[in-house]
Amino acid sequence: MFGFYQKLAITLFDPISRRFEPSFQPLKPHLRGSGLDINLRTWISISLLTVLLVYTFTFLSIEVLNIFLLLEPFTYFYFLAFIPILTSAFSFVLLYIYPIEKAKSIQKSLDTNLPFALAHMSAIASSGIPPEFMFEMLSEFKEYGEISRYAKMIVNNMHVLGMSSVNAIKHAARRSPSKLFKYMLLGIASTMEKGGNLVEYLKVMSEKALFEYRIRREAYLKTLSTYADLYTGLLVAAPLMILATLAVMAIVGGEILGMTIGDLMNFITWVLLPFMNLAFLLFVHITYPGI
Repeated sequence: MFGFYQKLAITLFDPISRRFEPSFQPLKPHLRGSGLDINLRTWISISLLTVLLVYTFTFLSIEVLNIFLLLEPFTYFYFLAFIPILTSAFSFVLLYIYPIEKAKSIQKSLDTNLPFALAHMSAIASSGIPPEFMFEMLSEFKEYGEISRYAKMIVNNMHVLGMSSVNAIKHAARRSPSKLFKYMLLGIASTMEKGGNLVEYLKVMSEKALFEYRIRREAYLKTLSTYADLYTGLLVAAPLMILATLAVMAIVGGEILGMTIGDLMNFITWVLLPFMNLAFLLFVHITYPGI
């Protein structure tokens, strides 16, 4: 089904995509690192076709809505003029940022699991197993997330595409959105090409990665301590002081921002505070480095 959709998009919009491809060049490395296996021009064509379909569907939905609800003329023309454009623009933005966010997610998984995967690879290599079998064993451990997928990619490049082990590793490195993982793979390929000591290289890289992991973890723990202080001050102490002040003011009466004191206290308690707590949790989740 997606193959047909992709071919339709290319047939309809390839000339336009070819024209605007230079404007989308910043998206190219993210698209390569996202694992979508789609070139930039094809992704532009898919985005344009999706935008057209969203616009058409929204336009027809408003027409159907008008038939059943008999909207006022001003409301009808307002919806017809703006809502299809807004939904189309929103869908285009989503399709533009999706490869970026996908690549960032893969990068985070690679950087997080790299210290532990390197320790495992060092242990495997020290037993004398050839590198191709090292990656084959690594691909079976799904605990390493995207690293396991890249190890499987390397194995497939060797067994299915007939690449040499060095070229298969370099090919996977070019597709990696993580600079650390890319550097590690290119180091393995270079060590194999020059006949170096792969066991020693992996041991050194493993120790270095674990050391940097500990530093990142300690830095994030300090950041979390700062977040905890901010949370206590802004979302615990400050609301209590405000509500206590409003409780005293409620005895006198009056209005604030067009609301009675009681309504304002209910708004703060049941709307503002839950929203701010959810926003804080979302902020912590977004800034979590995955260590």
